[in-house]
Amino acid sequence: MIEFIISILVPILGGLGVSEADVTTYVTNCSGYIYAILISILVLIVLLVAAHFIAPKGKRHLVRWGASLAWVLALVTMVNMVCYGPLYTNLSVVLNGGGTVSDEAKAASNEVIKKVGEEGMVLVKNNGLLPLSSDVDSMNVFGWASTNPIYGGTGSGSADTSSVVSILQSLSDAGYKTNESLTKMYTDYRADRPAATILGGDGSFDITLPEPTADYYTDDVMGEAESFSDVAMVVISRGGGEGYDLPTDMNSVIHGTYNVQMKFL
Repeated sequence: MIEFIISILVPILGGLGVSEADVTTYVTNCSGYIYAILISILVLIVLLVAAHFIAPKGKRHLVRWGASLAWVLALVTMVNMVCYGPLYTNLSVVLNGGGTVSDEAKAASNEVIKKVGEEGMVLVKNNGLLPLSSDVDSMNVFGWASTNPIYGGTGSGSADTSSVVSILQSLSDAGYKTNESLTKMYTDYRADRPAATILGGDGSFDITLPEPTADYYTDDVMGEAESFSDVAMVVISRGGGEGYDLPTDMNSVIHGTYNVQMKFL
């Protein structure tokens, strides 16, 4: 039922700029109230039908009106609980969002953004390799992520990937031939990426890094790559985003001691 409701709301709210991940999170957080409302509707229907057989003539309308008013009261109460419960933060932003941001706050925000960029981005020094010379028309593209890139994060960082151009396609569009044997090795290895869902949704939290192990890179594979081109690109991707913090200690993940929930306390 929850999945059905999500499938209906995603196209509607998606047109308003709400991501599918956020819709899933909101609906899942309200699932208890949704089921309660559906049960109350069922109870109301039973009472309205039962009134015809149980209540005496002349009082049936009173039973039906009483049941209807009780249901309306219950519905208003549950909607109120939703508004002041799981959706309070979102609604308060909409209802109270008439303020302005000061220049000082903007300046402070820019400083934080700059610091995050300096600490979180790594630039590889170009020792004259780029731009590639005009005689280079082929390259080996290493890394499973070359066949399954990450185009956005989780939660509000999610992105619509329906019209994206893949890395391999973009290289082809630029006139480069890529090693199809490598690409086939990666696609045969795995077709899908582990679910990266904001906590509070379906609870999925897979931080594994899909990548063929060293034994995949046999002498035949590397020999063919060497003969194909002496230029190589390595693609590495790792998911992350809102409600999906990454561990700083992968050893705890390997040994099963990483506590996802503790990251959000």
